[in-house]
Amino acid sequence: MAYSGSGAKRKQEEKNLKLLRELAALLPNKHCFDCGQRGPTYVNMTIGSFCCTACSGILRGLNPPHRVKSISMATFTSEEVEFIRNRGNDECRKVWLGLYDGEVRFLDGMRDDQQIKDHLIKKYERKQWYVSPAEIAHQAKLMAQH
Repeated sequence: MAYSGSGAKRKQEEKNLKLLRELAALLPNKHCFDCGQRGPTYVNMTIGSFCCTACSGILRGLNPPHRVKSISMATFTSEEVEFIRNRGNDECRKVWLGLYDGEVRFLDGMRDDQQIKDHLIKKYERKQWYVSPAEIAHQAKLMAQH
């Protein structure tokens, strides 16, 4: 009996990994949300975005630390996959870079860890460009009425 439960669990984990890889293959998720590097290998479980190895390390060092998981080395629950599906880089961009003014240069492809860390502190600790999901929903509702 325990064997079939274990087999079912393994099957569900494989299904979750397949879904996660499909999400990672979507165009907005093909680059690190934080620095723009191509082919992110981690998921930021704190906000639901995809990130690269370098940024995953920096994110863990922020205050509060972000919870990141390796796509290839970790297992993901169905709830975690659903959380990521409902967010992803596009939705995270609306929230965490919602007030991004264009004058501030985005770090696409930049590999200077200190500059990236400074950018992430502004983004996550200071919430410099943050727009609450409730405000985003309210704005979308207003736009739909017009």
